[in-house]
Amino acid sequence: MEIMYKQKAEPGKQCQECQSFTVNPSNAAAGTCFGKDVVAEGGCMFFKAKEANEEAK
Repeated sequence: MEIMYKQKAEPGKQCQECQSFTVNPSNAAAGTCFGKDVVAEGGCMFFKAKEANEEAK
C-alpha cells in the first residue's frame, strides 16, 4: 500500500503534530514514523493528531 507521504504537509496535519512521530533529539526538524525517516513538516494519509495530554509533555 502506498503511504502517500509528502515532504511539506498543510499546517495542522504535519508529522510533528501526529501521534506516530518521534522527534530526532539532535534535529527537531526530522524524526521517524514507524521506523521510516521523515521530516517534521511532512505528512501522510495516516495522520492522527496527538492527544491534548501528550502535547503537555
